Amino acid sequence: MRKKLASALAVLVAAVGLQAAAPPAALAGEYGCGGTLVGSWPVPLEDRLTGATHYRSDVWLYHDSDTGWNCAVLVKRPGHERYGQATPLAIQMYDSAWGEDGWEAGYDGDTGDFRFYAGPVRVYGRDTCVHIRASHGDHIGPGEPLYDGNLDLGPLACT
Repeated sequence: MRKKLASALAVLVAAVGLQAAAPPAALAGEYGCGGTLVGSWPVPLEDRLTGATHYRSDVWLYHDSDTGWNCAVLVKRPGHERYGQATPLAIQMYDSAWGEDGWEAGYDGDTGDFRFYAGPVRVYGRDTCVHIRASHGDHIGPGEPLYDGNLDLGPLACT
């Protein structure tokens, strides 16, 4: 009996561990993205008073090889004191030619005060690369430190 229970418990722990190891791919649909996870990158959030760096959000980039579209979200990490509270987040994605031709489908952005994530943003990406800019800001209150985080990525998902 104990061996069966221990064996069942080991299988359950392994299954939960696998789910925890790959949350971005598992949650793509939850954030409005489809396709395969290309990568995730932490956004460094600097405390302007102390110079300390914190990581409270990540950029997740997905590519759908069937349609050619890229999709990105800026997702807050669970567990810090402002998770679930509105803080300034911004994510922009553009293709390599966007600055040259201003093609409307080559740029998408989302900016505002969000509780959990900004995005999704989508850019067509067949035969081109994409670039992503993300920022996460926070001012907790009077006398509290002002945090400012920016991340520039690219070229990415070059197909």
